Amino acid sequence: MLNVTEQDPNCSGIYYTDQEVAHLLGVSLGRLRNELCAGNPLPPSIEPPGCRHRLWPCQVVHDWLEQFTVSVVDRPQSGNQPRRRGRPTKQEERSRRR
Repeated sequence: MLNVTEQDPNCSGIYYTDQEVAHLLGVSLGRLRNELCAGNPLPPSIEPPGCRHRLWPCQVVHDWLEQFTVSVVDRPQSGNQPRRRGRPTKQEERSRRR
């Protein structure tokens, strides 16, 4: 029998366990359980009757993760000089006030 992570994650009908979801999110199993108890936003899970373990539909987990995709956009630099690091000198502060 194949492990869930060895099968195609885009197929419907495949479920992740808590351990696999924690690994996908990059947190420990205890942290995942704490997040669930605290009511923090997580993908929907199912608890089949008579089953001790929570199951996470694979496609739902991946769809939930995709909504947090961040795209990087190059911002045009404002002005022609880069900003100096640190506190401005007294002379710079006086010139700004004028």
